[in-house]
Amino acid sequence: MIEKIAELDAAGLQLLRDAAEKLKFSARGYHRVLKVARTLAELDEAPTVDRIHLAEAISYRIAGERLPAAAFRFYCMFP
Repeated sequence: MIEKIAELDAAGLQLLRDAAEKLKFSARGYHRVLKVARTLAELDEAPTVDRIHLAEAISYRIAGERLPAAAFRFYCMFP
């Protein structure tokens, strides 16, 4: 369903597939990135999801994965 709403061009689809493979996205993670990219495109009032929206959504995904580890290290410093 989301693939119909957030249609990607060939370059965008390749970017998302490469990121999903390299960063080991689950199917759920893949679709979440796509949904966030669609939201970013809507906020930009863009008619389509562009590579820039995908790149930003992927960067949020990466940052979100690193946050728990950083919080754990901080917690261990100040128990």
